[in-house]
Amino acid sequence: MKLSRPRGTRDFLPEEMRIRRYIIDRIRRVFELHGFEEMDTPAIELWEVLSLKSGEEVEHQIYKFQDKAGRWLGLRFDLTVPLARVIASNPNLVKPFKRYCIAKVWRYEEPQSGRYREFLQADIDIIGSQNMIADVECIVTAIDAIKAIGINDIKVKINNRKILEGIFSSMGINKEDLFKVFRIIDKIEKIGEENVIKELSNLNLSNEIIKNIMDIIHKKGEEALDYIEKNFENIKLVKEGLSELREIISLSQSFEINNLIEVDFSLVRGLDYYTGPVFEIKSKEHIVSIAGGGRYDDLIEKFGGISIPATGISLGIERLYEILSKKMISNEPITKIFIANVNEEVFSEVIKIYKKLISYGISTEIDLMKRKLTRQLEYSNSKNIPYVLIVGPKEIKEGIFKLRDMKNKKEYNVKIEEIPKIIKDQIANKSSFN
Repeated sequence: MKLSRPRGTRDFLPEEMRIRRYIIDRIRRVFELHGFEEMDTPAIELWEVLSLKSGEEVEHQIYKFQDKAGRWLGLRFDLTVPLARVIASNPNLVKPFKRYCIAKVWRYEEPQSGRYREFLQADIDIIGSQNMIADVECIVTAIDAIKAIGINDIKVKINNRKILEGIFSSMGINKEDLFKVFRIIDKIEKIGEENVIKELSNLNLSNEIIKNIMDIIHKKGEEALDYIEKNFENIKLVKEGLSELREIISLSQSFEINNLIEVDFSLVRGLDYYTGPVFEIKSKEHIVSIAGGGRYDDLIEKFGGISIPATGISLGIERLYEILSKKMISNEPITKIFIANVNEEVFSEVIKIYKKLISYGISTEIDLMKRKLTRQLEYSNSKNIPYVLIVGPKEIKEGIFKLRDMKNKKEYNVKIEEIPKIIKDQIANKSSFN
């Protein structure tokens, strides 16, 4: 019987993991440059935590199960809800609390390109600031992280749910249906306008209300703001939302990202916990969302904490990997040097050299299969290891070893102490990705 992995999950071999590590390391570096500190939470949470403010659709996607004591648990579906639980339990954390988390989450949904049931997210959040500068810093940090891994063709969509909530409520849509409307609108790119209209009609909304909803969500850019200002600014919630969007746009000019930002009223984000500004970053070339987030000022209070404003954004590692894996070929292994022994008699010396090179910080391998020299060289070639050090009785006696540059087909006579400089110069002058 052939055993396979669960649907919607993947295995990553070393070549693929090198690209993923490249992405994660650069994102982590940017997050920390912006002052975010790392934290993590359990992969499993109590069911009442996960279901508290996730929304009806996401609730159906949560992996839910009972433990041996009969408690209902679930796998985390995002990294924001567990963070809110942590903040509610630790109200005395210094504010603003800026955290990042790079970890796996799980959602039971239909697998498709760039969307899996197990996936990796990279989140940043700012807790404690109600000012729009916090939202803009999250956007700026995400932009810097995406650019750091080599994706520059991006645009940022922004909206404010207060605007749509105020307008839709004025149309007579009740609070319960409001979140359903948001969840339907959020699927517009996935299911298309025709199906959005169909799903809205299933809520027993009149044709006129549906037409008005579709007219609103087609509005984009400065023209959209002017239209809302002219027609709906007398609604308090709309006025608040407009003011916050205007402030974000103003601050984006100071950060010199205003050319990347566009107001788009079709952007709502599907999770129910968003309360104000929402944002999404897309790749223009690949027309896919690679990051998204928003403000969730009421979420922490729902977990029994005090009322604390919060905002954040999540980068989809799977989407970033999908884009970069088409551009990058990772053909150079982690190992930088292979020590080949001429015979078994010198193997104890090989081990000493191996330990010394590792102490220098150089990734090193030795033969573990008791192979002849030619087979050792074949192994090194098959893994594209850039250097091979030949160790035999003569080399040990003289203290001078043959170092082969496998790519350039050159050979040097070196002392062990000279190897670190040669290897490190090679690493400095050549990227691991071609």
